Amino acid sequence: MVDVPAVFEIKKVTENIVRSKAEPTGESFIIDYRDWKKTQRKSEVFKIPLEFCFFRTDNGRIMTEVLSYQTNTGSLDDHNDENVQKIISDFLGKKDQDKNNELKLNLKKDGQIEPAIITADGLLINGNRRKWALESLYKSNPGDEFKYLKVVILPGTDKPATRPTIRDIALLENRLQFQKMGKSEYTAMDKALKLLQNEKSGIPLEEMLQDDPIFSGKNEKDFKKAVQSYRTEFLEPITLMNEYLSMNKIKGDYNRLERKYSAFQDLNTRIVSQLSSPKILATYNIEENDIGLIKASSYNIIKMRDHSELEQRTHMLMRDVFKWITADKKEFLKIGKIEDPSDDIADPDERFEKWNDKNNDKILNSLKKLRGIYERKKDQQDPLVKLELALKHLTSPDLDFEQCKKMKPEDIKEALLIANKIQAEADHLTSMFYYIETDDDFKLEELIKNYKNR
Repeated sequence: MVDVPAVFEIKKVTENIVRSKAEPTGESFIIDYRDWKKTQRKSEVFKIPLEFCFFRTDNGRIMTEVLSYQTNTGSLDDHNDENVQKIISDFLGKKDQDKNNELKLNLKKDGQIEPAIITADGLLINGNRRKWALESLYKSNPGDEFKYLKVVILPGTDKPATRPTIRDIALLENRLQFQKMGKSEYTAMDKALKLLQNEKSGIPLEEMLQDDPIFSGKNEKDFKKAVQSYRTEFLEPITLMNEYLSMNKIKGDYNRLERKYSAFQDLNTRIVSQLSSPKILATYNIEENDIGLIKASSYNIIKMRDHSELEQRTHMLMRDVFKWITADKKEFLKIGKIEDPSDDIADPDERFEKWNDKNNDKILNSLKKLRGIYERKKDQQDPLVKLELALKHLTSPDLDFEQCKKMKPEDIKEALLIANKIQAEADHLTSMFYYIETDDDFKLEELIKNYKNR
């Protein structure tokens, strides 16, 4: 594990400036820092000119944009730099524009109700969007109303006992954003990137989730299971994305995949995470050296420019991978052998278009073929197998007395109608198999005729 620095870095010069600009409002507020919420410790609220409250690069809301920019363009480390602040402001302005406009309207109507939280040197831990909205309002309505941000200032260099560590900042953001009303305000992808960054900083996922009321009440066994499930659903897809980006020579450019995150989630939870099971490998006749090609085939499907003839949503295609392997494994793995165009093409957009011009229809035709084969195989399934499957569903624990007793009254009425239809179908099948077994063709013919005319 990476050692976490004892304290969060604070720029002393900027701290002194922020301190000189902070004006008491006479208000106080309880923030969820360390145990302050539990002990009901109140913090003084100040108002500070917007220019002395700095957008934070390490902001979970815009992790996708920041990491992509740092990969393609350069560092965004110096938060005091005016150009860096402008870049981050642009990221925030373009992220979830409907919510941004709603925030501006609320601030204009009601003012700032809840204070933001800043470090002693002005770095916004919470309130980046509010600063952006106030700056936007100030441009069109200059005046003191939109010139200041209300803030609680975290302890500074003069308070070593309570001065924040990197872990304190990570846990504070986790409480403020990820746990808010049980629903994250960040996109799932931004949240996953932020949590992975925390792990690289030495703050494990287990610690972040243990701090979350949704997880903290579980016993040790259930907690470990919940952590692994969370890692599989949210963090491991980023590993697949990193592999995809590297293969396509766009390493770190997460912006290109922001709308594809759910596809990588389904690929990981439904396919890749299952490939470590010997039972799954045996069921689908998958060999160890097939696994890399299965992922490569899936990546090339994700890379397709247009698959609307088959399915509009990319993530739904990932759910069919095992079906396609069942239909014709060799045909499916051929998709994974399609390579990127020549390294001579430096521009990633041009490389993407050229690859799709050559391969999009080829892959689409393969997938259509695989779907057709699978459907034919399914239609040819032995009647006994289908009967056994139907019986399995009917004898499921989900249909036991305790479960059925919990149903709504209106659903009970519908369930009774369905049960009667099942009984009628069962009576028909029982008679049909009896007449077949006894070679009673006359009654069998009459039964089929009545069944068709019902």
